[in-house]
Amino acid sequence: MPTNPQKALPPLTVIEGREENRHMVDGFAKAAKQKGWNFCQLLGINSDRIARLDFDGVPLDFVIFRELSHNNYHEVERLMLWLERNHKICINTNVTGRRISTSDKHFQQGLFLMDPFLKEYALPTYEAKSKANVLAYIKADRVHFPLVLKPRHGTAGKGIILIRTPEDLGKVKNFSGFLIEQYIEPECDYRVFVIGGTAVGIMRKVGDEENPGDFRAWSAGRTKFLEDDPATTSILSAIATRAAAVSRLEYAGVDIIKDAKTGHFYIMETNIAAGWSNRFIPTTHIDIPALVLDWFAEIAASRTQPVAVAIESYINNRKKYLPTQIRQSYDAILSGQKSATSPYQKIFTNYYPGTYLYDAGMIFNKLASAYQDLTENTNTDPTKYNSLIQEIESMPLSWAGNFIGPEVGTINDGAILSALYLFLLHKTAKM
Repeated sequence: MPTNPQKALPPLTVIEGREENRHMVDGFAKAAKQKGWNFCQLLGINSDRIARLDFDGVPLDFVIFRELSHNNYHEVERLMLWLERNHKICINTNVTGRRISTSDKHFQQGLFLMDPFLKEYALPTYEAKSKANVLAYIKADRVHFPLVLKPRHGTAGKGIILIRTPEDLGKVKNFSGFLIEQYIEPECDYRVFVIGGTAVGIMRKVGDEENPGDFRAWSAGRTKFLEDDPATTSILSAIATRAAAVSRLEYAGVDIIKDAKTGHFYIMETNIAAGWSNRFIPTTHIDIPALVLDWFAEIAASRTQPVAVAIESYINNRKKYLPTQIRQSYDAILSGQKSATSPYQKIFTNYYPGTYLYDAGMIFNKLASAYQDLTENTNTDPTKYNSLIQEIESMPLSWAGNFIGPEVGTINDGAILSALYLFLLHKTAKM
């Protein structure tokens, strides 16, 4: 990602409703100072101030809207709508299902189950409601002991109850607001940070091996490492970026668990207001707040740049994050190699109506057809595709900024579409 934003950028404002998250605001303040940005912070914002939109004198230009209490979501939605209508540059304000749903773990897993790629890594949840309801799901073979009861909204493992036996279940007095989820015995957990459709870093967390009964210690991670195994980072990055994309999260912390028995990965949750108090930065040496500011700078620049410049800059700034195969395919398509799109035909055609990235699949089919025509038929006049270029450029940049169209939210998909579009653009420009 770029290291220096444009000069004379408007001020960055961080809105944070919880005082205990002051360290998050301090992290953004430090990054802003290092980059020469002006900075403003709004701590302890309550529903009354939001209801009155009492922000006179506050420079709401670039806004990182972190989180408030679950009890005032309606006021939060009003503020986000105001920011959107006033064309402020924000992060995570136009999320799937709006903010009240995207932080709901039941809603999250439902999104993953609907996606043709993510459904393999989803961990279905069911509303607990009562002891009888939990037993009904067990009888229907949806879950089995051991299982967990977890709050629909929650962080850091708070409120999670491990249910090993029917006797444990009988001890639970209150099922309201809890979800049923199959317990996965962990080999380890991962936190993947996704910014602008790109997985920028992965931390592996290992629990207390001397006290394996403390299942929360595994999620918290007693020991933490930078995950740098190429095969592991490749699949985790694919899972995390897609999970963030179906949720329309530009900035997310995606938590993934590895099953100790099968080695399979499962998505635990996406965090809409992801923090790094779990020692992510000192463990990985990846400066998350600085990368977020770089993302803001890119969004600002893309609003005034030609489309081709914006999407080419997006890919060039992130080539180091691209898997080797995607990077090679990107270069091959730009150079006009025949059959360079073949590996992606099946991937994009799997995006059927009603699923995430269906629009991307439609765009791919049109661009891939033009690419095949131009690379295999030397007599084809490239200008016949001017109308296709105009059609694509009439669409707005995706919310992730990495290609045209509303639903292109991962760097891998964006890279292939970008290469096809840029090839076609260069081809027609040469004639």
